[in-house]
Amino acid sequence: MVLKAPFMGRLGGVSSEHPLASIVGSQVLREGGNAVDASVAVSLTLAVTQPHLGSLGGDFFALIFESSSGKVYCMNSSGWSPNRLDCQFLSEAGLDGIPINSPHAVVVPGLISGLQKIHERFGTVKFSKLVEPSVKLADEGFPVSHGLSEEINRYGEKLTDPSVRNLFFKDDGQPLAAGEMLVQKRLADVLRSLASDPRVFYEGWIAKSLCEFLNSKGGVFQIGDFMDFEGEWVEPLKNTYREFEVYEIPPNSQGATTLILLNILENFNLQTLTPLGARRVHLFVEAAKRAYLDKNRYLADPRFVEIPLEEILSKSHGKKLAETIKENAVLSDVSLRPGDTTNFVVIDEEGNVVSAIQSLFHRFGSGLLDPKTGILLNSRASYFNLSGPNSLEPRKRPLHTLSSVIAISENNELLAMGTSGGDYRPQQHVLLLTNMIDYGLDLQDAVEQPRFLWRGGTEIIIEKGFHGLDSLRKLGHNPILQTYPGRTGVAHCGFKSGKLTVLSADIRGDGLPVGPVS
Repeated sequence: MVLKAPFMGRLGGVSSEHPLASIVGSQVLREGGNAVDASVAVSLTLAVTQPHLGSLGGDFFALIFESSSGKVYCMNSSGWSPNRLDCQFLSEAGLDGIPINSPHAVVVPGLISGLQKIHERFGTVKFSKLVEPSVKLADEGFPVSHGLSEEINRYGEKLTDPSVRNLFFKDDGQPLAAGEMLVQKRLADVLRSLASDPRVFYEGWIAKSLCEFLNSKGGVFQIGDFMDFEGEWVEPLKNTYREFEVYEIPPNSQGATTLILLNILENFNLQTLTPLGARRVHLFVEAAKRAYLDKNRYLADPRFVEIPLEEILSKSHGKKLAETIKENAVLSDVSLRPGDTTNFVVIDEEGNVVSAIQSLFHRFGSGLLDPKTGILLNSRASYFNLSGPNSLEPRKRPLHTLSSVIAISENNELLAMGTSGGDYRPQQHVLLLTNMIDYGLDLQDAVEQPRFLWRGGTEIIIEKGFHGLDSLRKLGHNPILQTYPGRTGVAHCGFKSGKLTVLSADIRGDGLPVGPVS
């Protein structure tokens, strides 16, 4: 039974984690903007309405399918660490890692540069026009969603920065409740400046303010760390799964993990395994263990390390890994780190598609909010290690959990998807893809199907609805049962075939799929 109805139309549409963002994007499409125009407006609206997940202080990635050429483009706008931060600095400061709630956890936020870059290449509506809805929402306020209210309550004790508490808590110290208004006047001023010139974020008063604020907390940022940063057009990863071409985000993203996992599973006939049965869970988890080992061994910022992508993405490599999967579970010392984010899918009437994602990494990021700009800042640098491919170095981008997917069938049917979840994201992408490709579920059923996620070691999070948990225990797994819907990420997906557009939002979130009717 479908719990949240999908949107179906012929003029495109938007699926995002906040209804206001979806409506804003749909209005851009209705007024003649294309998928990239709508994506800019959606992203900025999410930055206002979902500040705990993907504010202006976070990063941005996007896959863009251009219908006229049939080509998929990729924008990597993930920020780097400051030039004066390295492992020696941490050691001298008595740190054996980067604390989440510290200025050292912050990388230069990439979101605004990424939006500027995709707009310069594909946009048709003035950038200033696309900023207007987010300015209005920040300036006049909007009702706090149930999701945001729950997260303020859940993480309230960790939100100690005075500027953060002033934003999310009332004068009597109580957190904002669902339906109460959140007003962000400082952020509205920032957005007005960005409407005139997005580079102000990196070269003007905004960059100066962010550097001064972070350094007042003990950070080591210089204005040059911002001035030198730009989002980067990169070649997307591409591989095949069954009759589909699958595109993912290349390193420094962990998107290759998705493709390695698919390559392993392609060696098995999943249709013989019950979708909600123990055998599917066992096979999937054992494949994931092997894919994540490759992730940890090889993936990082390619400007700093050599990555054997051709080898680890080859079908022969996937087959070799598949052949090592046995009846019983193998022990794995891989640990996975959860995170949170917000993603969206936009499809326009011409068939252009954007699958995008933006994030602070952890909920509320570093918990640091610059009082002059109202920008809540990310915690992405806390993902750095002190050794190995993903070790901290100046101006290095951390290995990123963010990625998104576009998949195109031999019949030119197009799937676009993204989900929240940190290190779990490759598993979530593969679950969604196999739900649709191997088990023939439609878009909404694939999203709403109960999920399971390997979370490192022997533990598997399993939403209620699966059977055979005793069998999993006998095979060496430790299933941890959750209610349905559980906390297994929030997905947004799109499907395009001919004139038909279908968009789905996850029952696990507050999102809404909408589109223009004329």
